[in-house]
Amino acid sequence: MISNSEFVSEAKKLGFAKTFFLPAEDIPTQNDRLISSPKSLLPGANTLILLIMPYRLISELQTKDGVISPYYRASQRAHIAVKHLAGLIINDGSKAVCSANIPLKNAIVKNNIGIQRNNSLTYIDGLGSAFHIQSIITDAVFEHSDIRPSQTSGNCKTCLRCVSACPTSAISPEGAVDPTRCLRWVSEQKVIPFEYESILANRLLGCDVCQTVCPFNCISNDEPSFIVPLEMLLNGELGELPETIGSNLARKTRMMCKACVLAANNQRTDLLPQLRELSASKDEIIASAAAHAINRMEERL
Repeated sequence: MISNSEFVSEAKKLGFAKTFFLPAEDIPTQNDRLISSPKSLLPGANTLILLIMPYRLISELQTKDGVISPYYRASQRAHIAVKHLAGLIINDGSKAVCSANIPLKNAIVKNNIGIQRNNSLTYIDGLGSAFHIQSIITDAVFEHSDIRPSQTSGNCKTCLRCVSACPTSAISPEGAVDPTRCLRWVSEQKVIPFEYESILANRLLGCDVCQTVCPFNCISNDEPSFIVPLEMLLNGELGELPETIGSNLARKTRMMCKACVLAANNQRTDLLPQLRELSASKDEIIASAAAHAINRMEERL
């Protein structure tokens, strides 16, 4: 059977900075879309493995093309890597379920791996909140991790930087977050609500404002920027996006429509010929998005 150290070594090669082996116990949650019991997903489960994939937060990029948060690269990389790790366990003769719909942030807090701050984000010592979590539920018996409780303070009620900085006021002073107002959530939708279009600015996917202003996080501008030319997207070209962020998010029609929104946000008059061509598209969704973008741009000319 694969040992803890062998598994951790393989996980590090794949980019996971931390690996935790936990009892497969129920995890409390108030979200009815999540499953609190690992054993309901895998009867006889002994271990819940949490794998932490970090990424570096970067300052907002000054560009008139589309920007994708580094979170999405980490998420896709972790999604692929956890399948490989689950395969190692299965090939060793045990059962394993990866990427289960369980409350992973709650598992981190419950097991003293990290704490939850006022902006609802979960923080781990040494990583801050810039990480993606993956999980494996298995009936394999691993030695459970010896966890030292987080050393950083959980009290951030007097700071309120994230509350003030949030572009959509999605975070209340009391720490309640309205996920439907969060720009990360908004940017992932098939259709961008009109009231959020201009607030997206150059964000094609994601928003890290609350994380970048947090004093418990570090900003590192040596993270490779992920800038996507709007001209390319308006041409229906996705380049490496499906491999980089996943085919579910990198859907052609969705990306073309978002490119229309961002073209208008950034007054890309150089893209008007493309937008006018798209406004005559047989695809009603694309045609509508292009026509709306043209109207928004012409109103400011």
